[in-house]
Amino acid sequence: MVIFLLSLLIPSTMRVSRAITIDAPIGTVNAYVKDMRQWPLWNALLKNENLHSVKIDQTSFSSDEMKIIMLPPDSAVIRTSWERVGQDKIISGIGITQAGNSTIVQWYFDFKVKWYPWEKFGSIVFDKELGPPMEQSLDQLKKQCEKTY
Repeated sequence: MVIFLLSLLIPSTMRVSRAITIDAPIGTVNAYVKDMRQWPLWNALLKNENLHSVKIDQTSFSSDEMKIIMLPPDSAVIRTSWERVGQDKIISGIGITQAGNSTIVQWYFDFKVKWYPWEKFGSIVFDKELGPPMEQSLDQLKKQCEKTY
């Protein structure tokens, strides 16, 4: 009962977010982010040797293990839906903002967990699991964009 009561203190929604400043114009960054065919060049979450039967077009990525679909844009945010086999869909967003001669990219994943205590306590590790590959991806995006520019 105590564990259940403690789990009520943990929110049922969580956001894992990372940001980076890229010394390139917004158009260069958009070319890599708005076209999923460019994602394997920078996105560490797609560089997985366990992904087989990969198909990529401008607005979607699919494999035998996961599917990513670009959703209609919400203002300056490029939203995607990520679905792994046997798991709930996760919504992600990449916000791109021009700041002088640089571009700020903020990438996030939003999670909704059920009221079950084990799911709420399990959500605490989302940041530890997703944070490092998100940071690697954004660093690689920075390198690609600055090299191109």
